[in-house]
Amino acid sequence: MKQSRTPRERPAFGGGSPGSASHATRVAVAASAVLAAVVCAAVITNYLVMPIIARRGDLVAAPDLVGRPLAEGQRVLAELGLNLRVADERPDPMYPGGRIVRQSMVAGSDVKRGRTMVVSVSSGLDLRTVPQLSGLPVRQAELEIVRAGLAFGGVTEVTSDRVDRGRVIGSAPGPGTSVPAGGEITVLVSLGRRRTEFAMPSLVGRDPVEATEIAEGLGLTVRTVSYGKSRRGAGLRETVILQNPPPGARVGEGDDVVLRVGRE
Repeated sequence: MKQSRTPRERPAFGGGSPGSASHATRVAVAASAVLAAVVCAAVITNYLVMPIIARRGDLVAAPDLVGRPLAEGQRVLAELGLNLRVADERPDPMYPGGRIVRQSMVAGSDVKRGRTMVVSVSSGLDLRTVPQLSGLPVRQAELEIVRAGLAFGGVTEVTSDRVDRGRVIGSAPGPGTSVPAGGEITVLVSLGRRRTEFAMPSLVGRDPVEATEIAEGLGLTVRTVSYGKSRRGAGLRETVILQNPPPGARVGEGDDVVLRVGRE
């Protein structure tokens, strides 16, 4: 008796083996992942990378304009797509008038095109005029110097036959001179007439009136006259028995002389 064979099951129309279906699925998933990655990269590039690149293209390095003429600074900024605005003018001891002495942007820093750099421009040296000081007392001359925005540089004393003692003869630099603010002014002050020195004459033994006339004739001043007895005893005639300064000492006009008078 023959056994009947069970016929093989045929796959449905258009189908394939289970292994083929699994492979197709994996391919589809991989393709979807690649597509998603491409889309994601495009989004990142479009919304993140490109704006950064675009912004970097708008940035320039701020130039150093300090010390340059204002017109040159304007030209340099214009070439970089930047603007310039002058905030003020100020005296400066280092840069002549018309040159830039300060800027708002740090040199070398990244700055977006279209921004404005604010600068300060030198107006040159702050010059002051030396006032007329001749004939003034020293203290008043010092006040005038300070009031002019200058500094009092001290006193140099010289003799003068025309200007009274203690008064200003002139100044260095002289009146009307332009000097930077804070510059020192030295004043020349009179010591009066030149002092003439000579040897003190001997007045001992002379009549007090005669001795006084001699001393005063030499420009000396008899400050004190003391009366007493001489060591040689009492007498009827008054005479100079002691003097100070002593004979031969160096004296000058205006010095004091003390005479001691006794009776002989």
